[in-house]
Amino acid sequence: MNSRIPTGVQELDAVLRGGLLPGRLHLLEGRPGAGKTTIGMRFLIAGAARGASCLYVTLSESARELQDTAASHGWSLDGVEIYEPDLIAPHEYEEQTIMLPSDAELSRLVDTIAKRVEASKAELIVVDSMAEVRLLARDSSHYRRQIIALRDRLTQVGATVMLLDDLTSLNHEFELQSAVHGAITLEQKERSYGAARRVLKIVKLRGADYQSGSHDFAIEKDDVYVFPSLIAEEHHRDYKPRTLDSGVPSLDQLAGGGLVDGTSTMIIGPTGVGKTTVALQYALAAVKGGDKAAYFALDEAEITLRSRMIERFGVSDDQGTPKGLLITRINPSRISGGAFIWRVRRRVEDDNVRVVIIDSINSYLDLIREERSLLLQMNELFSYLSNMGVILIIVGAHSAPLDTTREPDALSLITDNIISLSYTEKGGAIGKAISVLKKRHSQHSLDIRQFQLVEDGFVISDEAIGAERMLMSGSSR
Repeated sequence: MNSRIPTGVQELDAVLRGGLLPGRLHLLEGRPGAGKTTIGMRFLIAGAARGASCLYVTLSESARELQDTAASHGWSLDGVEIYEPDLIAPHEYEEQTIMLPSDAELSRLVDTIAKRVEASKAELIVVDSMAEVRLLARDSSHYRRQIIALRDRLTQVGATVMLLDDLTSLNHEFELQSAVHGAITLEQKERSYGAARRVLKIVKLRGADYQSGSHDFAIEKDDVYVFPSLIAEEHHRDYKPRTLDSGVPSLDQLAGGGLVDGTSTMIIGPTGVGKTTVALQYALAAVKGGDKAAYFALDEAEITLRSRMIERFGVSDDQGTPKGLLITRINPSRISGGAFIWRVRRRVEDDNVRVVIIDSINSYLDLIREERSLLLQMNELFSYLSNMGVILIIVGAHSAPLDTTREPDALSLITDNIISLSYTEKGGAIGKAISVLKKRHSQHSLDIRQFQLVEDGFVISDEAIGAERMLMSGSSR
């Protein structure tokens, strides 16, 4: 097989294992607004930048509308020829009426497109959209015959073609999917709150390899971004496991030592009890040891977090970020699961962080609950970070004993370590307590110790606390 043809979207090429098949027809289908035209433009713009001759056959929008769409993304269609064939030749009908299109009309349109391609000698072609062609067919068999005729003529000239289809028919049939060499489906899923989730899937790529499954993608002002679904077993990093001590001897004694590279830890407890402070203590220890830590804040405002951390972490950069601590503010209502995991990967692979903190997992789960595969994605993320030798710390809130039917507690089953914080009551006074419920790779203390937040962090008592009533109120759930 010859080398693939890049789509202009780097991560989509990764999903396609290199790009589109050269000299073949590919279908890009989805409902209106799914992103077909944008991806089609990106394909031709990237081709023109490489010096390829490019042709955009538009049946649904004018050349000016396409130019305006490109300009809205900061792109230029210079080097891309735009061709607008007439669906009905002016001399054929003196007056347009509602009527069943004739066989000759569809045949003429297919012939017109093929002749223009042959004359232009274009290497890369987009036809937008096939829904307009379908309207001219009297039935599906007639439509399929004409599509095969178009395919054969375009294949003869050696062009790599992307056909766009709107999927506007209520009874969608598969004439196009069966006639082309490759097919990509785009879907836009509305959520009960927040931004819609965009998903793409490779339906077929005849005689070639590709990454199956659903992949989140996003259309931003400047570009199209695809987030390939994570396959943990494809990612490994050679490392010798080290132990990260917290820098607080009483915590390390309670936990049976520090956290080992490649392990995951969940810190649970009600709101305000000090979970974030404990998590950031490990980040501080990593930074002091010369490593980097990535903090993904889903609850707390980034500016507040920066101001809280500068005093504890010491020297900061020009933006006020503590050196070695990479803070990323995540808005759960505007991001998909795939996009979030992609951001984590970038911190691991591009910035070589040793510690990743997700705070809090509850906000993430609550705001994208529609994504039923979320727990599977998180399990894959845990495995990926373990393979890369990264210490993962996730912060979660709960107000009751662990319940494996609920997502945060189900996640606790796949974590290596669990540190629990709680409120206590004794003699009419509220206190705080800390204990270690699970430590997979070493023995840990079974004590419940007194826990107290102080100005520069926290302190833990050296002895187990006496008889006190444990309070689990104040949860964010």
